[in-house]
Amino acid sequence: MKNVFLTMIAVALSFGAFAQENTPVKDTVPTEQKTQKKDVYVMKDSKMWQIKAGEKSELTQDVTLVNGTIVMANGTVKATDGTTTALKNGQFVDLEGKIGEWKDDSGQ
Repeated sequence: MKNVFLTMIAVALSFGAFAQENTPVKDTVPTEQKTQKKDVYVMKDSKMWQIKAGEKSELTQDVTLVNGTIVMANGTVKATDGTTTALKNGQFVDLEGKIGEWKDDSGQ
């Protein structure tokens, strides 16, 4: 009788272990991070704009990014390798120094 009871417990525990393997993985990114707009510097209407946490303000002084890239208020971007790029209207620089095309005011 004891062996039957121990066997039933062992079988029950093994089914529990198998059930845990099939548990779907939850999406661990909080909702507020999914909807957060990207922080960027945008050339628009021949002016540099900073968009931070969805708020837009004119860039009045040069900014040095974490990787050493310098974004200048006149729209020039100086990379860490020394190359400079003059942004055209509609271009942006993200916080990692990557340049791209801005899609619209609502974000990217």
